[in-house]
Amino acid sequence: MKVHCHLPNNNNETLDFEVDQDNTLLVDLKEMIYNKTGTPINRQAIELENKKLPSGYDKKSLSKLHINESSNIRVVYVLEGGCCGVGCDICGCGGSCRCSVQ
Repeated sequence: MKVHCHLPNNNNETLDFEVDQDNTLLVDLKEMIYNKTGTPINRQAIELENKKLPSGYDKKSLSKLHINESSNIRVVYVLEGGCCGVGCDICGCGGSCRCSVQ
């Protein structure tokens, strides 16, 4: 199965990954994203249909999370520190990102 992950940048970049829905864990998907982007796993959050998945879901398979080829998956960067929240460009994405600052 192929999944599409939308990145938080100005280019509307999407990463496509070939995965086994039953045997691929959410943390495995994050590892694939890390290998393509260099964003550490602990700095990634996954939104599925506009809902942020808790990090406790990392050990769940994509099938248990009901992720399939038509799922709307978005990568959100988790950053530490303060942020104004109105296009501050703290992540270098041009201020139009969806970063979650903690």
